[in-house]
Amino acid sequence: MFCPNCGTKNEDEALFCGNCGTRLVIDVPQETPVQESVPAEPEATSAQENVPAEPETTPEQESAPAEPEATPEQESAPAEPESAPVQESVPVQPQQTFGQQPVQPAQFTGQTFGQQPVNNKPARFPKGIIAIVAAGVAVIAAIIIFVCVGNNVTDYKKTAKQYVKAVAECEWNDAYSLINLPDGEFLTKEAFINVHADATGEKVEKMAADDIVSTYSKMPGNKAVKVGYITDSGMQYNDVYLTVANKHYMLFFKKYKVSAENLVVKDVTIKVPKGLTLYINDVIVGDGYKSDASKNGNGSSDEYVIPYLFNGKNNIKVTGEFIEDYTTQLYAAHDEDTFTVGTYNAKYVNSKLEELKTQARTDVDAIINAVQAKKDYSAIADRVCKEEKKNIESAYKNIYDSYNDKYKTVSDLKISKFTASIADTSFRVDSDDGCPVIKVSIKLGYTYKIQYSGSDKANDKNNNNNSAYIYYKYEDGKWKINSMYLGFGFY
Repeated sequence: MFCPNCGTKNEDEALFCGNCGTRLVIDVPQETPVQESVPAEPEATSAQENVPAEPETTPEQESAPAEPEATPEQESAPAEPESAPVQESVPVQPQQTFGQQPVQPAQFTGQTFGQQPVNNKPARFPKGIIAIVAAGVAVIAAIIIFVCVGNNVTDYKKTAKQYVKAVAECEWNDAYSLINLPDGEFLTKEAFINVHADATGEKVEKMAADDIVSTYSKMPGNKAVKVGYITDSGMQYNDVYLTVANKHYMLFFKKYKVSAENLVVKDVTIKVPKGLTLYINDVIVGDGYKSDASKNGNGSSDEYVIPYLFNGKNNIKVTGEFIEDYTTQLYAAHDEDTFTVGTYNAKYVNSKLEELKTQARTDVDAIINAVQAKKDYSAIADRVCKEEKKNIESAYKNIYDSYNDKYKTVSDLKISKFTASIADTSFRVDSDDGCPVIKVSIKLGYTYKIQYSGSDKANDKNNNNNSAYIYYKYEDGKWKINSMYLGFGFY
């Protein structure tokens, strides 16, 4: 069967066209018995739907013998032989317009005139329409699921409750992941845990969150929420500030995280003695954080400006080649706070102190040996700081001249007592160049012989209670004499 609309060939029993959906079955009137033809009756046409016309009664027809009315028995009787042949009813052929596919005649279905065709087979929809409808339903379902999931994962009140619960129960990984932190190498998870080191952890139950009005919440993209919850300690409340972390999360949603507004402080300055290494929360602080003054080498301390630190306790460690590691906690509470590690905090390591005591004895021996050998300052010049050459040369000359006086003869100079000590073990540096300095105190005893001019006898002398000192400075990888007073006198 061909479709009258598009011309597509369909199965004979199809009710609708598989291509365009046009109804295929055409209502055809049921044939009725044909009465005997009357000579003056015009021939039936398709426009008259093959129904015999009722002829009008004329005078001539009135004189004609009346046709007996048909009875049921007569309707079933065969037609009179003298009746003229009558054309059989032909299904109506739909008119065809130019360019239209030919229309196949509908099959006679046996129903009475005016009755709709009956087909006991279920109606079948075209596969294309079914696919379109199914795709539409799937799209609508996907949109509904997408909106529900998006609203759930971007609910800022839910985020606030998750953060409060994680902190209260010491779930630091979860809490840390919910904070919208700025870029800062000192804002580590370990530092965040350290800030909450005093937390004991309590089970949280029955949480609720409500919006609150604050200066912060009035700013675009911010929310302020008061979270209430119950623990073993009773009812607790926390104010949580949130900010938009992603304006296009899943393309259409705003994703909120806990704001760092009250959790982080900015531009904290930390000063440490020059030449030492600073660690914050186990992260080394590089030279890039030094202030301009420190970069220019001015002063006796290095000044670091840290862009971001957690509000609270931060672990500080200062190390160096000559000192014991110094650790403390910095409590950062405000932007632009200043914290100082003083020289009294950093102490020289004991092994370095012992090395300096030994070196002091070696340097004193070298000086008295050069004096007795009547050598000039050049004999000890390599033991002296370059910038202090003039002062140390003058001190050496005083000892040399006292020992080699032309009015007396001094000989056999020996060290009888030498006790070195370092009272101040704090790490100190030269204010000009930042080099470490330290003072070694000495209790010095010595013996010698002296013979005055005009005398033929040398006298033994003994000085067992002389106070002396040597200031050392670390220069070019060595401890060198920066200043000294040895107290030698030969009288």
